[in-house]
Amino acid sequence: MNLHTYKYLIYTLPLFLLQTSCSPDDNTADNGQTVYGIHDITFAAPTIEMDTPLQRATLMNSITKNTVFGVLGYCVPHQLSGTAFDWQGGFSEWLTKRSLVSADVMYCEPIFYDGNKCVYSSDGSTFNRPKKWYTPQEADGADTDRFLYSFIAYHPYSPGFSVSPDNAAALGIPKLTYTMPYPAGNDTPGELDPEAAKDVMIASTFDHAPTQGAVHLNFKHLLTGLRLQINNYNPPVAGDPDAHTVTIHSLSISGHFYRVGEVDFTPADPTLTVTDETYSGTFRFIREDAPVPFTVAPNSAALVGATETDEQGTTLLLLPKLDAQAGATTAVPYLGTEKNITITYSYHGEAQRTGRIENFSLGRIPEPGTCYTINLNFIGDQLLLMFTADDIEYWENGSDNDIIIN
Repeated sequence: MNLHTYKYLIYTLPLFLLQTSCSPDDNTADNGQTVYGIHDITFAAPTIEMDTPLQRATLMNSITKNTVFGVLGYCVPHQLSGTAFDWQGGFSEWLTKRSLVSADVMYCEPIFYDGNKCVYSSDGSTFNRPKKWYTPQEADGADTDRFLYSFIAYHPYSPGFSVSPDNAAALGIPKLTYTMPYPAGNDTPGELDPEAAKDVMIASTFDHAPTQGAVHLNFKHLLTGLRLQINNYNPPVAGDPDAHTVTIHSLSISGHFYRVGEVDFTPADPTLTVTDETYSGTFRFIREDAPVPFTVAPNSAALVGATETDEQGTTLLLLPKLDAQAGATTAVPYLGTEKNITITYSYHGEAQRTGRIENFSLGRIPEPGTCYTINLNFIGDQLLLMFTADDIEYWENGSDNDIIIN
């Protein structure tokens, strides 16, 4: 897949000297039957909501083959006493009955998309019994065709998400909590895998009637992506084509990054809230001991992590804390604090130099589902520091005074 639109974050420098906490009931089907009956709840091929023009945090702008996601399902509220179902309440809309519901339809149900259809399975090989629409016989004679169902879905199915309430029988408005796959702490030197975090998405469909057929889930991204690209704008030298070739010996991003995001379905339009809890460490994109040197020829560019089979490169996915501006005194900590980029490089035949961009900032509010490319531009004897997003340039603090070159 090709990424249609990226937003760019350009830096320039002077070049002098989990496992989900819930699991479904044991509902394994007797066989691999995936032909559904008229009372079985089915799911249409899921989609991902993208902005226009298309943006995404990593390679996923559509649900791919062999994707598993979890689903919560709700319909009939409890009576005020909380001990029995209020069957007449099955006709009510979500906003009316949400505080009295339990996950009576399904709870943390794994749904497997095989590229063509959705099935009740966690791996596509073992199938679970389908969940069903209510019938009048079990709903005290109510016209169950007019019942309104609501479904909440999350990806990845495991690990990462926890669900509250923590069991299907408990009453309460659901809340999904996602924890990034890195341990909490302040150990910045500790090494982190930039590819450990995967696409994190949620979807919800409210007030769906059985007569509407298969349930359609439209997912939204929660994470923001960062990529790194090296641009060598220096021209080749006649008679010495390697003279202006740049070799990157190491490249990393370090800092303290947000770890926990919560999606509360109390509001009519659920939103992501990111807590202050952080994890810390260093993401290494290019290593000193790489078996093949990372070189960029004159008048060319290279996306870090890109290969012949993966042209998108390595994408670092982070939780954006969109309310982080309050109290900020310098760089707005939307993606974390004390975020540094460190690069060690050399021109052909010259000594290595190390550049460090301290506490970098996007200069704008990061958008979930958007990938920003950090461009490190070699131009003559300097790298100019600037942001570019939607044809608008943002200069970091109006200068490059915060850049250290050794």
